[in-house]
Amino acid sequence: MIYKEGMLCKHFKGQDLLHKNIYKIIKLGVSGDSIDLNTITYTGDGMLEEASDLVVYQNIFQNNKYFAREYYDISSELSLDQQEEFHQKIRVQPLNNEEIKLVTSEKFIVEKNTIEEEKYELKRVKK
Repeated sequence: MIYKEGMLCKHFKGQDLLHKNIYKIIKLGVSGDSIDLNTITYTGDGMLEEASDLVVYQNIFQNNKYFAREYYDISSELSLDQQEEFHQKIRVQPLNNEEIKLVTSEKFIVEKNTIEEEKYELKRVKK
């Protein structure tokens, strides 16, 4: 098993850590029928009620945003082209110690929050 509860991970999309979503693993092995859609967004492809072995995770830079997706899906290997483009092997990859130090540093947090606010503002203006 790749993931552990409390572990910090990065989504593959984004050119660098500042532009990738950073997640904290909240719970492993969750069944779909126990997911509260009022607090958790299911991002899998199937029917939630039939889903099993879900991973619940939180975007640490977007307060109160929780997601659930099948373990096999978030741990799936990227295509060789995607690995080259995004510099990681799997869809949601655990951070190494150096990356953990970086994403928990005050400077990174300020920069990341600025980027998140700009993305939110851009979405708000487009509406």
